[in-house]
Amino acid sequence: MKLPPLIYNSIGKFLVFAALEAVCLILIARNSTVQSSRVMEGVRTVYSFFWEKTTAVKNYTALRHANRNLMEENAWLLEQNAKFREYIVRLQGEDRLAELSAQMSGNIGDSALAGYSFTLAKVIKNTLGTTHNYLIIDKGTKDGVTEDLGVITPSGVVGIIRASGPRFSYVMSLLNLRQSISVKLGRGSALGTLKWEGGSIRKACLTEVALNAEVNKGDTVFTSGNSSFFPPDIPVGKALSYTIEDGMYKRVEVELLQDFSSLDHVIVIKNSDKREIDSLSAINAAYIEKK
Repeated sequence: MKLPPLIYNSIGKFLVFAALEAVCLILIARNSTVQSSRVMEGVRTVYSFFWEKTTAVKNYTALRHANRNLMEENAWLLEQNAKFREYIVRLQGEDRLAELSAQMSGNIGDSALAGYSFTLAKVIKNTLGTTHNYLIIDKGTKDGVTEDLGVITPSGVVGIIRASGPRFSYVMSLLNLRQSISVKLGRGSALGTLKWEGGSIRKACLTEVALNAEVNKGDTVFTSGNSSFFPPDIPVGKALSYTIEDGMYKRVEVELLQDFSSLDHVIVIKNSDKREIDSLSAINAAYIEKK
């Protein structure tokens, strides 16, 4: 790009001026000790200024490099910390599972748990404020956890797994209008369906209880064992009161034993005979449909 003649003339004049100034400074410095001292002082000031700025730039560049190294070290430390935490949680989980299993055996009985295996899982997410509540737990297919498995605690039923990924699973909570479980009143033969109908997270309704079934306040409601999701005799709640429904059934208000607001760990329960039971049930359903 060719510059205009005016700019060339300006640059030339500036260079001539700078050269003359430099000659004048040299002559003054040679002919006067005082002037020489002042000139050198000015030169040192200018030199110091540029040296300070150069040093600042070098330090800034070095600081950026050091900061990057620190970030890399922090990332490595965080990775190691995560591994140690995972190891500790695994050890604690094994102890916690043993503790909860012992507690369940005390509440339910070893015979009722025969044929079932258990996997401890941590609750990652737990919704309570909707009519279709759910949980996310930190166990999935890589841990042997699949859909249609029951989820419990020693205090009661939590829900049923409806979808599983490799590392996490979706649990349809008992506090979901689409969820219901088969239960019995006391340890007798009075069967019914337990369903949450919204409102309080500590109350549900037991429906379709036979009219001749005896219902007393404080009676314990247990899982019936009539489904492949849960073993029998898991305590679920306490009867509060009942009403007659359509002149055909008793409707029982139940106080749930499980406090869903304090869920931290849950137990996924797997029935080793579930596949065979479900297969036979499907055959029966197909036979009825044909008729």
